This record gives sequence, structure tokens and C-alpha cells, in this order.
Amino acid sequence: MKRRQALSLLGGALASGVSMSALGQYVIPEGQVRLVFNENPYGPSPKAIAAVNDILSLSAYYPDSPTDFPILDDLINAISQKHDVGRENLLVSSGSNEALQAAVLTYGKLGKVLVPALTYDAHLSYAKALGVDVVSVPLRDDLQVDLDAMKSQVDDTISLVYLANPNNPTGIPIDAAALREFCREVGKKAVIIIDEAYNELTDNPAEQSMVDLVRDHQNVLITRTFSKIFGMAGMRVGYGIGHPEIIARVNSALMAWPNGIGLTAAYHSYQDEEFIAFSRQKILEGRAMVNATLQSAGVIPVPSQTNFVFADIGVNAAEFVAQMARRNVQIRGGYTEYPHYIRVSMGKLEDLKVFDRVFRDLFRGKV
Repeated sequence: MKRRQALSLLGGALASGVSMSALGQYVIPEGQVRLVFNENPYGPSPKAIAAVNDILSLSAYYPDSPTDFPILDDLINAISQKHDVGRENLLVSSGSNEALQAAVLTYGKLGKVLVPALTYDAHLSYAKALGVDVVSVPLRDDLQVDLDAMKSQVDDTISLVYLANPNNPTGIPIDAAALREFCREVGKKAVIIIDEAYNELTDNPAEQSMVDLVRDHQNVLITRTFSKIFGMAGMRVGYGIGHPEIIARVNSALMAWPNGIGLTAAYHSYQDEEFIAFSRQKILEGRAMVNATLQSAGVIPVPSQTNFVFADIGVNAAEFVAQMARRNVQIRGGYTEYPHYIRVSMGKLEDLKVFDRVFRDLFRGKV
């Protein structure tokens, strides 16, 4: 049966009233404002949605045949051309988190993993549970990643260094020149992962990215995701760019089958420059709105170059987050070493207007 013929059958089934929740897709409850997971609610790209509709019926089959489902090769070729790297420098994973988990587990068998004390840690928590020794280095007082302190910790026991750039949850990018110097020096002793999940939202994405170090054959792995600016968090697609030896090691530890629907959406999103520009514009507008809300309450937000804002509200953040949740606004807060800090993700502009109203109402009189 041809793809379009099969699609028409499935399309009829979908049109018959099957709900998104019945298909296992998360549905945000009516009235809830979700500003907690750093998602892009404007996604996926219209071109991605159209392409997925055109091949949805093929989700009955494993997407492992280059003849019947060549989209993985198409995506790898597109990434290769955009970043001017060879196919041997690339891997595609189920979200960037799968690649991060595989890398930490693979290199965690060879030695310790060095990380900032406050950073994205889903993959690190997973690795710790499996016995990987993770060494944390405190941030500087200004919440910047302390590269000098991290460099001083690198010895023969360290096999891997993980850095998120910009960092999460602070939203602060690492100085590009200092990071390049760090990678060139420390990379002689250990593999370095640079998690660039939010690169497209930085003030200067090209300068801030360390992909040029891959072209220069440095000992680095860059991870990217389709979950943020591309608005595909539910489709689970990410990729890595790195030295061929690192790519081979990490690729061999990936566990998930490729997601054909996600790969199709990723390929077409990657080509949709209009949607990428639209998303960036809306996210930056939203960030300005959240900053204005916080500043109007006397809170100074940490300068962010991501789709979230980190701020010290001066009161117990966990309690404040719970109060916001009771008003149907979900944010994060109550970090172990930073108990007064909240993190607010960007939602649609109308959601951020609700955040503004509820935040002002609850925060009034607390400090």
C-alpha cells in the first residue's frame, strides 16, 4: 500500500474522534499555565506538522530501512551541511538527553565526571544511580560557571567534563573565548561535552557555539536538541557533533530505536527558517515580559540568553511555587543551594500575562 493510501485510512481513524490523550499525548488542562519545562509552545513548525501527517501511517513499522524510510540519512545530511562537518562527526538520538546519558555512562566507566554544581542534571542523576562518580564544582558568586576552578580539578581521574552553554537553570552563557581555551587545554586530558540546547536563543549563536572545535579535531562532543526552539519536546529528537572516536563510542551506547515521526518532523523543522525566526522573536518578547514582571516587583532577574529566566525572589521559592501552582501557574523553584530562586519558562504571550497577574498578586507584601 502506498504511503498516501495508508495515510488516508489512518486519517479517517483520527477524524473519527480519537482524542490526543487516548493516543498518549499530554494534554494541558484547561486554564493551566505551564512555564516549567523550557518548552516552545509555538511548535512544531507548520512544515513539520504537514510532513508528519503525510507519513503518519508508517509509524506501524521500524524506521530502519534506508529504502523505505530514508529520513534519518536526510536529517544527518542536513546537519552535516549546516555545520560543515562529516557524517562521521554526527549521531542522532532520542532527544539530546539520550546522547548525554550514553556519553556519561560510557566515559563514567573510565573515570570521574566533572560538572558545575548547579546545572542541567537529568542525565547526571541517572548516571549516579548506576554508580558513576560525579564531581561537582560550585558556581562563582555571580552564578557564572567557574572554569578556572573546574580546570584545577582535572587530573588523571577525570574522564569527562560536562558543561551546559548557556547553563541551566541560570540562563547565563559561558564566555566564548574562555570556553574555547578551556576546551583546547582540558581536552588533552578528558572528553568535554558542551550541551548547546539553547544555542539558537543566545545573542550570537555562531560565536557561542563550539562546533568549530569539532572541525579542528578537538576532544569535544556538542549536543543539540529539537525540544527547545524547534518546539518538538514531545517527539524526542536530538543530535551530537563530535570527534569521530567520541561519536563511535557514544553511538554504540544509544539504546532507543529512531523515532520515525520525530525524525520527519526534525528534518522539516530544520529547514524552516521562517518558523525558527518566528519562535526566536516570540521567545525574546516573552523573556522581556517576564523580566518586566519581576523588575516591577523589585526582583532582579539573572541576565538570560535562553527561553527561561532565573531570579532570587528573597523568600522560600518552593513555597511560592506551590502557591503559584494553586493558582494554575506552574513554574520551578527551590534549588538545593539556591532556595530563594525561581525559574520561569517562556510560554505563549497570553500565558505570560496570566503569570504577570498571579505573580504580582501573590508576591505583594511578601518582602
